[in-house]
Amino acid sequence: MAELAALGVAASVLQVVDYGTRFLTTLYQVRRSKHDFLNNLQTLHSSSNNLRDAQHELQIICHSGSNTGAAISSLAKKSEAIAKEMLDSLKRIEENSHGRKRDAVIKTWLITLKEDKLKSLESRLTEVKADLTFYLSVNLRATARETLENQMQMLLEMRDMRADIKAIGDASSASEIQAGFGSLAMEYLTGGLHERQKLKSEFTDALIARIHHSEAKAPSDSSSIQLSPQRRQHLEQIFISRIRYDTIQERELTIKEAHKGTFRWIFNDNNAETSPIGFKEWLASDGSLYWITGKPGSGKSTLMKYLLQPVDESSNANRCNEYLQQWAGDRKLTIASFHFWAIGSDIQASKEGLLRTLLVQLFRAHPDVIPLVASSRWESLCLFNEDPRRLSLDELGDMFRQAIKHISTRAKLALFIDGLDEFDGDCNALISLIQECIASPIKVCVSSRPWTEFENAFGYYPRLKMEDLTYDDITKYVVSKFEANTQFARFQKLHPQFAGALSHSIADKASGVFLWVTIVVASLLAGMMAGDRVEDLKNRLNLLPSEMDELYGRIIDSIDPLYREHAAQLFKLVYACNGTTSLRILWYADEVDFLERAIDEDPSAVPYEEVIGRLEDMRRRIVSRCRGLLEVHEQVRTIREQCDPAKIDGGHVVYLHRTFEDFLRRPDTQQRLNSCLTTPYDSGLRISAAYTSLAKLWVRSNARSKSGTRYLQLNLVESLDHAGNALPSSRCDVVRLMDHLREQCAGLCCYTYKEKRFREPKGTWQSKLTWTELSSYRSDPNQEFLCLAAVLCVGEYIRAKADRRGLVVIAKRDPKERLKLGALGWRLQGNPELLKVPLLSLVRLTDTRSASVIKLLLDKGAKPNEVIKQIGFRRTTAWEELLAGAIAIVERSSKEEDSQVTECVHLMLEQGAKVTVGTVQRAIKISKECEVPRHLTWMPVNQHQYASVRRNASLGSIYTQLKVMKKDREAPFRVT
Repeated sequence: MAELAALGVAASVLQVVDYGTRFLTTLYQVRRSKHDFLNNLQTLHSSSNNLRDAQHELQIICHSGSNTGAAISSLAKKSEAIAKEMLDSLKRIEENSHGRKRDAVIKTWLITLKEDKLKSLESRLTEVKADLTFYLSVNLRATARETLENQMQMLLEMRDMRADIKAIGDASSASEIQAGFGSLAMEYLTGGLHERQKLKSEFTDALIARIHHSEAKAPSDSSSIQLSPQRRQHLEQIFISRIRYDTIQERELTIKEAHKGTFRWIFNDNNAETSPIGFKEWLASDGSLYWITGKPGSGKSTLMKYLLQPVDESSNANRCNEYLQQWAGDRKLTIASFHFWAIGSDIQASKEGLLRTLLVQLFRAHPDVIPLVASSRWESLCLFNEDPRRLSLDELGDMFRQAIKHISTRAKLALFIDGLDEFDGDCNALISLIQECIASPIKVCVSSRPWTEFENAFGYYPRLKMEDLTYDDITKYVVSKFEANTQFARFQKLHPQFAGALSHSIADKASGVFLWVTIVVASLLAGMMAGDRVEDLKNRLNLLPSEMDELYGRIIDSIDPLYREHAAQLFKLVYACNGTTSLRILWYADEVDFLERAIDEDPSAVPYEEVIGRLEDMRRRIVSRCRGLLEVHEQVRTIREQCDPAKIDGGHVVYLHRTFEDFLRRPDTQQRLNSCLTTPYDSGLRISAAYTSLAKLWVRSNARSKSGTRYLQLNLVESLDHAGNALPSSRCDVVRLMDHLREQCAGLCCYTYKEKRFREPKGTWQSKLTWTELSSYRSDPNQEFLCLAAVLCVGEYIRAKADRRGLVVIAKRDPKERLKLGALGWRLQGNPELLKVPLLSLVRLTDTRSASVIKLLLDKGAKPNEVIKQIGFRRTTAWEELLAGAIAIVERSSKEEDSQVTECVHLMLEQGAKVTVGTVQRAIKISKECEVPRHLTWMPVNQHQYASVRRNASLGSIYTQLKVMKKDREAPFRVT
């Protein structure tokens, strides 16, 4: 086959590239050091036979006029010339080396191949690699679109020629092969090469990058790629799994089940005697949006869960299907849902979580749209079984919009989005996304509190207000709870009139807030169990406030005085964890000797039975101290996770309801909790110590596995982040704990964007760094840990460890590192021996603690205008880096973030940061170069997605605004 012949030529070209890499490396070693030169030269001689074979094959192709195509023939000609030049050089050196000493041989080598000749050879090899990448991308992408029979024939011929392609094995049909055609072709091309793995990785990455690059210019139709049904299904599952996240179903599982017999009114017909709900009619009509609104705690999320649940156990259809199907007619009906959760993990309250959750459901229902909405990713997956590029928030958004567009042409789509008020972002951006959705012929049902933003956006659509419709449901709930209680049955016989009126009294006072009812019923039943008289129960009911905040305060005051201080401590711990944490973390944080345990205990040595006992003790403490205001939710885990001691966390500890989190946020509530404490309580330090224990657990158990490393890094980041919240009085303990964490874990971190600290793919100086290998620098994990502490604003640790200038030497040039191809002409031009980073440039300006850390560093003596040498003749200052970050943030940030950035900029200006046109110009340039925010290059794990920003900042406006800020301390930082 012509295609296979062309791949054979490409394999010969790769032989030349592989040999050329070692050839140039050896030359540089001669110039830098004479050590082991003769051994390396002997290796080149002994492996030159392979190069001669490759040259011979290329020579035949160049002179035979074969039908492999003009592009590959031209590539063969270039490669053959390079191979001939290297072989002739070796021959001349060999002829002049017989009987001569090493120094004479080296001299002959240097005369034969002068530096300008080497640079020319390097440049030509670079050109050959680029041409080969382009050719392979065209060839492999075209072959993937041929019939399965043609693909299989090529693979079998490859196997016959190269028996080491194990992925093909004994397969006789395409359905039996799970590797991508591109991966198999790279196995064939790189077989037998000295740098096989390196070249295979480099070319695979380059080919995937070219697929994405060509997609950006002119989208290709990856749906035409030919796959067996089995492989297509396998790739679809891989694609979906990369969009999915671990806690994707957690919120739905934590929402309370609707009480039996409630919410039946939602499907009532509209008539003059009842409130015009119109929900059933909306489901069956072409109406685009329905809004469920109501007071906090009125049951909005419970209703949304009720609507999406199956009618009965024997059916998969949810309660809305019957009516939605009337709207869908003969077309396929697809339903997807998402529940925002403010007190869950960050992703559960984010736009990213919304998009990922909905996309997973849409792609499961319509996998055929994946190639249409993610063409380049799908093609990379088909060819190589991988696509290492991260999914940005912008890409998820585009993917979602395209999915809606394509699915709505072939099916009827209904989205249910719960808890818009729990979205942790700009409400207007969320509203805009929903309005974009309903511009297509789909349905969207949303629920939220009656905030002004939602009233303005959805007030003209059909809607219902929960508190207007749940009176009978509340009555049913109260009656059923009382009737199920034996003590109430006895009480009812004695006081039938009071007992009969009690349910309506509760419903009247509830004002539609179901959550209030559940708390009050529990209180009244407790009173009956305690033998309360009618008068006592009346007083209990009358004294219970009808507003939730007042009710929460009353519950805290009613906690047994023996337990009240401990309850306040537990509330502060969970609050410090942003409303959700594991039972295991809470146990470690709640220990009296928490710091000694974190440092001295080996958590992997704790027996399984003791771990389970600790978790049960913690669960009992929560139940006995917190009066139901904190709950423990079991987590859904796989059998493997249940057996893994490092993953036993006992479930999640969460608030009874989001309204309790709102209550805890109030300053008077925090003052109330502090008044219960007899000694200062450092929840930040305690939680940091707990995460340190878990980080150690992963180090000692399975941190070497991919998932283990991820959990280790997550715990490391959490420990540092919470240490940044420690009280100033705990400074010595913070330093002691962080030093222990560094010793145990810092060396195991693999930083997600490490290479982008010094080279930004979008930078104007990219071409100069194409072949600069950062591996020639030896990094220092201890110093990298200090950088990470700056990113996460661990102020007390920075105060103790940072030097006066606030500079960190993160890496030194490694004298033993062998130079890689292409660095020859670059490293001799003076890249710094020491790579330094100013801590000022690493502080996350969006962090509420950023200003205090910047002030700390400036007070220690950090200089905003000190020039720092970097790779590639780059010279930047901490002020330019910080200003670049400020520009990027303010272009897309909220008002709260703007004020934080403004304060940080003012602090720098007060310490003499220069305001010149050149400074602003360089800052804008850095901002444009940053593919990821600067601080993220120091994070060991990518915790958050981020949207790309406009970076259209005006030089003149920024310069002018900085001048104003110099004179006016109250002036804000703006970019336009």
